[in-house]
Amino acid sequence: MSDKSFDDFLAQQLQRNSSYIEDDDFTAGVMASLPAGQRLNPWLERLIMAVPVTLIGLLVASQLPWRDLVRPAYGWWLTSSGTSVMAAVAGVMLLAVTIPLLWVLRRSSSI
Repeated sequence: MSDKSFDDFLAQQLQRNSSYIEDDDFTAGVMASLPAGQRLNPWLERLIMAVPVTLIGLLVASQLPWRDLVRPAYGWWLTSSGTSVMAAVAGVMLLAVTIPLLWVLRRSSSI
């Protein structure tokens, strides 16, 4: 049986058998007898999410080739002039101010 004919068969069966099975309010009774859900402390919810994310992030970071990543930057630092270092620092500072500012303005719908 091809996929198209099976899809047609399945759609036809679902349309034909879509009637509701009466359960004499059994489902409503079961749902009403369930205990009310308890909310966790918001700090505990954040902790439950933050701990695994942090552990996974540290595991991923531990697998990076740090020496191969740091060596070129350290070599650039040693061989560059003071002007290029200051330009790089100024660029990073500009990004550190601009990105959060744009984020706040976008959230407040100013831009």
